[in-house]
Parts: sequence; C-alpha cells; structure tokens
Amino acid sequence: MHIQRFFSYLSAFAGFMLILVTGGNYFVLFVGWEGELNCLKWILNLSNEYLTLNECKILGLFLISKRSFHIEGKINSNKRIGPHNEDIIQVIIGSLLGDGNLEKRNKGIGTRLIIEQTNKNVEYLMWLYNYFYKQGYCSSLKPKLFKRIKKNNTVYFGVKFNTYTFSSFNFIHDLFYKFKEQVCSRLCQEKQHGKYIKIVPISFLYENLNPLALAVWFMDDGSKLGSGFKIASNCFEFSELEELCKLLLEKYNLNCNIHNNKVKGKSTWTLYIKKNSAKSFANIIEPFMLNSMKYKLGIYSQYNKVKKTTICN
Repeated sequence: MHIQRFFSYLSAFAGFMLILVTGGNYFVLFVGWEGELNCLKWILNLSNEYLTLNECKILGLFLISKRSFHIEGKINSNKRIGPHNEDIIQVIIGSLLGDGNLEKRNKGIGTRLIIEQTNKNVEYLMWLYNYFYKQGYCSSLKPKLFKRIKKNNTVYFGVKFNTYTFSSFNFIHDLFYKFKEQVCSRLCQEKQHGKYIKIVPISFLYENLNPLALAVWFMDDGSKLGSGFKIASNCFEFSELEELCKLLLEKYNLNCNIHNNKVKGKSTWTLYIKKNSAKSFANIIEPFMLNSMKYKLGIYSQYNKVKKTTICN
C-alpha cells in the first residue's frame, strides 16, 4: 500500500512542479510552490515510516549536494523536513555511537542533535560545528562554554552546540533510542514517568555504518591502548557490544573483543580493536579524521609519520 502512496505523492509532486514552472502569475506560482513543498513533506514522512536509508538513497530522498536550512531557522520543526546530505547522516550516526545525543522536542514534533565536548577537545567540536553550519544545520550562534560541578567538587568545563530541530530526524531518534518506563516516588503519586535510553540499531548499522561514521565515533570516544585501540562504550549493554563486534568483523574484517572496566563495583564495557586489526582500522578511518585528532592513531597514522619526518628534517 505504501508503494502506491509513494507514487501518488510523486505524481502530485511532478504536477505541482509543472504548475510552478509554467505559472503566469503570482497566485499560480504560489499554488505550485506550496503544493510541491507539501508533496515533498509527505514523501519524506512516508520514507521515515516505511523505507530504509538505502531505499531513500535510491529514490533520491537524501541529497549528495549541499542543502542549506539557514532560511528555515524560524519556522516550525514539522516543516523543516530535509532532504539531507548523506554525509550529514553518517556524522550523526558516528556522534550517536559516541557522545552525541538526539533530543525530541515539542511533544515529538521534531528532533535536534546536541553535541558537547570537554574544553580539551574544543578544536574537534568546532570542526563539527563548522561542518553542520556550512551545510545549514545550525545557526550562526557560536558553541557555548559551560561549567558543571561533579562529585568531590570537581569542576568540569565543556563546550556544546545543537542543530536546528527537524521532524525528519525523528526516524533516527526512533532507531537509536528506546523509551524506558520509570515509576516515581509517592511524592509524585506513583505516576509513571519515562526517559529515553540509547541503544544500538544493529540491522540499520549493517547497511549504513560507513567509514566517515566510524571516524567520528573514534574521534568522539576512541584512543590508543597498547598495540590496539579502545572505544569507550559505557552506555551500551554487553549484548549490544557483542553485536557491534560481529558487525565490524563482517563488514570491515576487524577483530574486536570487549573489556570489562569496573568502577566502584559497577561493570562498564569498552570495545577493543585488537593489534592484528589496528593498522587496517587506522587506514579505514584516517582519511576522514581531523588532523589534530590523528594523534589518537599513534604509530598507525600516516599523517603522524610524515609530520615526524618533517620535524626531524
């Protein structure tokens, strides 16, 4: 049924496009323009509900060229629908596997991406900000510096920014988050409240985890450990990391295992890329990494070797 709906919307889109380009007055142009935008909205909403990302690529619902949303900064999020650059989707995937978070707003009408880093990684955060800004996904307001006081009165400084809110980001939120019911105390009359927790959408990642997303994930949460690499993945369950290990082996021929890190008696899990796959992993992600973050690759980075040779000469 949704195939029939899709081609109905597509035919209507083509019809309104003809009205737009052949209109002889402003009223006809307005009818063509509004009809075209509404048809595009229906098509994208249908894609969010039924189609995979690969199907969207085939149907042309995600653009390879740049798309600016700066002029849409003050409109409602349910009218900010895309289409989206494929690389933007990959950066979002990598960020969500790392430290990034999606926030549903306005009763679920739209979703925005929130990215924050410590003050030590300001250059990396500014790279992400400029990446989104140049393609029109966030405003010209610069990232904000914030301060938090953690346990033992430790002061934590960080920098963060967020994108515009898009209704067409809802499908990504639905993939990466699940709703967890929580029963509150008697003070709130035992009403149920809920919160979203991040999960790993394995089936989606098998089709859509590209080297750019891997690079962003590593820049977010990765580092060198011994002769291999580790990626902090504390927010994911052990079973989810097992599936990620299988995915990296099947998709990129990378051998991984899971390390147990006990903090105050609580187990957290880290993904470890073994020595025999470290060079292959570095070769896959290095072309997509920011130069200032390539120190994380250590001896496996070609950039670091060239830089060291240049300094010695």
